[in-house]
Amino acid sequence: MKNLKKSLTQKILIGISAITLTFGFAGCGEDVHPMDPPSTSVSWTEMLDGQEVTNKVDKVPERAISMSQATTEMMLALGLENKMVGTAMKEEDIYPPLQESYDKVKVLSDKWPSYETFMAEKPDFATGWEVPFTKRGIPAERITSQNIPIFIPSSMQKTDADLNTVFEDMMKYGEIFGVTEDAKIWVDAQKSILESVQDKIKDLPKKKIFVYDSSDGQPFTAFKGYTTNILKLIGAENVMENAGVEKTWAATSWESVVAADPEYIIIADYSNGVRNDEDFQQKVATIKDNPQLQNVTAVRENHFVKVKLSEITPGVRTVESLKRLAEEIHGVKID
Repeated sequence: MKNLKKSLTQKILIGISAITLTFGFAGCGEDVHPMDPPSTSVSWTEMLDGQEVTNKVDKVPERAISMSQATTEMMLALGLENKMVGTAMKEEDIYPPLQESYDKVKVLSDKWPSYETFMAEKPDFATGWEVPFTKRGIPAERITSQNIPIFIPSSMQKTDADLNTVFEDMMKYGEIFGVTEDAKIWVDAQKSILESVQDKIKDLPKKKIFVYDSSDGQPFTAFKGYTTNILKLIGAENVMENAGVEKTWAATSWESVVAADPEYIIIADYSNGVRNDEDFQQKVATIKDNPQLQNVTAVRENHFVKVKLSEITPGVRTVESLKRLAEEIHGVKID
């Protein structure tokens, strides 16, 4: 693999020009950095369809399939596109720094492939969120019975996941694919960026925020878990964290939002296309038109912040997104 250290960091940090970390472009050198095979078998335990299953690899997988966009981006961030024979379930635009790598991997399905399509690629490793490996996708047992290990990142399963959980997942990918050094480079780079953000805002007051995903009469929002935990890293306190709901995401009431009086409302935008924010604008209009919310601080001061769901759920986009959110919520410029 050519100049892997530079290539890896470039893919993730190319869009973060304000951060004082400069890395070379992929493929600009001639050095060869081969992947290091694991010295011993790598094993892990998963709960698959309610069953505890031990998975392992005895050598670096060569024909991996990712069944979720987030895990696809995690693998691509480590330069593993040449170890992938398929991706599936692209839910939004690919993270721009990874688009070129993504284009090198075969797309098996817009959603999840059939068992026949999956097996036709002769995979030796599968990864994704838990759902693709249930009856909604391909039941895990049909895959593991063919001696194909499944890895579901802990950050996508644990209800108390945080950014460190993602870092641990990336190190696990590194261990499985023999690229632990590159995984560590990625993790260390992300930590450096976050430290620079936190140093800039450390003396600023915390902000009360409400996360708005959608509404079917009542707003669907984040309570516990990853989204709430990462926002704390930039001094943004989720007003629903202590609402007595022991779930990561669930519905609440507009009355609860009024009582909590958030200073900012973070809105998940599901618009297609990088420059399209129609969904965000519609949600802002819905909130502004709700007479119950007229005296909420965020509404009165027009404090609405747009995010993609992938930016506040487990994956490789978190730190860059936290930098942008910190700038918007705290009104500062972070170099």
